[in-house]
Amino acid sequence: MKDVDIQQVTALIRETARKYILPRFKMLKDHEISTKTGPRDLVTQADIEAENYFNIYLPKILPGSFVLGEEGVSGGAVGIELLQNLEDDLWVVDPVDGTYNFVHGKEEFAVMIALVSGGETRNAWIYDVPADKMTLAQTGAGAFTEGTKLTTAPQAQTSTMTGYISPRFFPDFYQDHLANARSRFLSCAPLGCAGHEYLRIASGAAQFSIYSRLKPWDHLPGALIVKEAGGYVAKWDGQTYTPQDYNLGLIVAANQENWEDIYRIFITDQGLGE
Repeated sequence: MKDVDIQQVTALIRETARKYILPRFKMLKDHEISTKTGPRDLVTQADIEAENYFNIYLPKILPGSFVLGEEGVSGGAVGIELLQNLEDDLWVVDPVDGTYNFVHGKEEFAVMIALVSGGETRNAWIYDVPADKMTLAQTGAGAFTEGTKLTTAPQAQTSTMTGYISPRFFPDFYQDHLANARSRFLSCAPLGCAGHEYLRIASGAAQFSIYSRLKPWDHLPGALIVKEAGGYVAKWDGQTYTPQDYNLGLIVAANQENWEDIYRIFITDQGLGE
């Protein structure tokens, strides 16, 4: 594992956002927006150009490394199986997380990057572009937003907990149970941006999130940041989440005690962790 210049990556993320993302925020033209798998699965010129820039300059920061970007995988230029190679240094990139929000002028979008080395997530960055706030984490070194150390919320009663769930990503057979389980919490409305959900959990502003899909660019950066802030992250089967995981779903919580509460309410009763 080679050392990486954290501040150089931080500067590159800000530069990329300044060049390719911010100029198009609330200024996108129709021809700069396309759909991928459905009407809410959007991609813009900002996504594409930002990822292309990362493809060029991230390997310059860490020679010999490779880039696995959301748009590259979507377009077939690179394969997600790169994560199975435990020898390479791999940048996992979401150039604009929350593209739907970005397109519709909402400020909950972010740039997310994780550095995977030796098969483990070593570094993570989430950049809140409109607020110009950078959050980063390094394994064993904590998580920080603009130099301020992050700490997750203490154990709480479920009725007072705020979390994030997107019901549309769950199977039809689970919807009735999901609606009943969600009613046991104070709030479960999603933000439409995993990056911002992870940031709120890491900073103590929310207690949990549940995800039914494990796209690495959506979760590797945030999972490390939450864990380094004191939170607990594991899959629906209770096993540790790793960069090699694509199946099952994920529960993210401010602490292990509340993770276990959420697991029991949402997963155990339905046998989804089996």
